[in-house]
Amino acid sequence: MDAIVVALAQDPAVLLARRACYRFVALALADPQTGVWNELADPQTQALVTQAAEILRDEDAAVARPLGLGELPLADLDPAVALARLPRSAGELNALYEANFGLLGGSKCPPYETEYVPSRFAFQRSNMLAAIAGFYRAFGLQPSTIHPDRPDHVAIECEFLSQLIELQCQARDSTLSEADSRAEVCGQAHKRFLQEHVAWWFPAFSTLLARQNQGGFYEAIANFLAALITAERALAGLDPSHQPAEPSPIETLDECSGCELANR
Repeated sequence: MDAIVVALAQDPAVLLARRACYRFVALALADPQTGVWNELADPQTQALVTQAAEILRDEDAAVARPLGLGELPLADLDPAVALARLPRSAGELNALYEANFGLLGGSKCPPYETEYVPSRFAFQRSNMLAAIAGFYRAFGLQPSTIHPDRPDHVAIECEFLSQLIELQCQARDSTLSEADSRAEVCGQAHKRFLQEHVAWWFPAFSTLLARQNQGGFYEAIANFLAALITAERALAGLDPSHQPAEPSPIETLDECSGCELANR
């Protein structure tokens, strides 16, 4: 386990800040029909993520040099713009979600990891979904039966990373003899999931979502997510990705004629 990750595992404030930021993004990008608007509008939630972002912005180890494609610097890890643009009701948020991720707009910035795997690699997509589900099962997490969705949805992956940090905190606070090893297992799993299933496509998704909803709530969330993943990559000691990711809908057989992921 990297020394940086070990240090973070012993710092409750940083761990809780990271968990709060992941949780905020998970709420913001979840289907509003799950009832997330009330929590996003809650002053306690807003105060928590504001404080959490401040803690991470003060963490020198979270500064990434250089930035990868689609990544944003730590200074952009500020939820203020997103909170100011939060729709005034659950209905308005649902309409905005449908406009960006529904049948009319979702193809430009799909919120599913496997949609960024080239469509000709259908077998790889299936294996990736199985691998993601395996991560969840390994830590006792089951998909919702009330609001089911694919395991590779961006909100579900953020929620999983949040839960891994929560388990790491619980292990750190435990008096059991195996507490340290449990915390290390959670930290290792977090780094592996970040590397294999998050860091490679979140920046591309964020870039496309920001372009699709310019000046809106989801643009602000996209920028917050791009900065968060950049910070997480730096904290985990991972190199930036230099291979651009693009959506590749399964029904599209031809190669994309042009990449939309030029510099912001």
